[in-house]
Amino acid sequence: MFDTIEWEAAHATTDPLTRMRTDVAELSTEQRTHWTGDSLSARLLELLELRERIDAETARLAAEWHRKRGWEADGALSPVAWATHHAPISAPEARRLFKTATVLNQCPQIADALASGRTTAAHVQALARVMSPRRQRLLPEHETVLTQESQRLSIKDFIILARRWATLADDHLAPNDHDEHHPRNELHAAVTMDGRLNGTFDLDPAVGVGFLGALDHLAPPDPADAPDGVRSLAERRGDALADLANWYHQGTNPGGNPPNLNVIVDVATLNGETPDLAQKRCDLEGVGPITQATLDQISCGATLSRLIMAGDSVILDMGRKTRLATPNQQRAIRIRDTGCIFPSCDRPAPWCDIHHVKPYAQGGETSIDNMVCLCRRHHTLIHNSQWTIQPNPDGTFTVRHPIRAP
Repeated sequence: MFDTIEWEAAHATTDPLTRMRTDVAELSTEQRTHWTGDSLSARLLELLELRERIDAETARLAAEWHRKRGWEADGALSPVAWATHHAPISAPEARRLFKTATVLNQCPQIADALASGRTTAAHVQALARVMSPRRQRLLPEHETVLTQESQRLSIKDFIILARRWATLADDHLAPNDHDEHHPRNELHAAVTMDGRLNGTFDLDPAVGVGFLGALDHLAPPDPADAPDGVRSLAERRGDALADLANWYHQGTNPGGNPPNLNVIVDVATLNGETPDLAQKRCDLEGVGPITQATLDQISCGATLSRLIMAGDSVILDMGRKTRLATPNQQRAIRIRDTGCIFPSCDRPAPWCDIHHVKPYAQGGETSIDNMVCLCRRHHTLIHNSQWTIQPNPDGTFTVRHPIRAP
């Protein structure tokens, strides 16, 4: 027993991970409040260099573990499933780690360079990001060149080289594997807990460039004095995507049918009252609960149908659909406004929604005098902020904010 205790005590002082835990705990107690900027910079660089070496050893250990199929000892179906269950790591991060491990297992030269510090974990990760089952067949053949370049080039330049190698590999493989499955354009989407649509897409280079080019053309940078603020690139592209969807549904005919969105709402909520929480229902079919502002925005250009129910199952009355704005009304409004009436917005009328100045649910008339053109971005803003639209005696409209100038 005493021999075991002595061995564990000796092992605790020699195990590098044990020493690292002790050192990290000590590092966390450093008081850096009065450190100079230069001192903080030096310490930050030291930590980043140390983290790179830890990432390298993590990848090398993962490669050995992956080669011996260590996850099967726990009955896990995959290394990613095992890692996400046992460690504080997300599934995408785990997939990246084991993809890097696969490269190390296939390329001993790259693995040796990583172990000796002649290349970095970031270089190997860059190569792993462009790897595919097809390209892996050519990896051993080009291992020497890739290893040499990983030691010579910066991470930024090696990322470009890795991408170029991937395209050359595809060109080489194309004549011989025409019958194999090639990656297709994909878009994955899911509704989040708050009802927003979240997703990722994977497009081939030509489609990807064309897609981003179209979005950036539709939503160029905002002027510095934009009344509603300057949008980020991501926000501009998101708004442009909404415009594309809106344009598709409008088609070449501004009075075309809008998308079929079904909203189930109780009478109290529809009238702007506050129903009992247990009785409240304002759901977008296929999404779930939505806000009153979202309901108001959808209602601006929607087709409404009445369905009166007693409780959750008994239908008492089902009314006919009522169009909020006729095609002729929509056409007249678009001709009158020529485009979005929001200050400084140049979005043309065919890209705009028709908005009720006084909400339909509050008694607003479905008349030309009570409806205006708003692009999707500013339509959303009107329904979710303090901006208001005031009709003028001459038939024009003024967009106002209670704090800012019009």
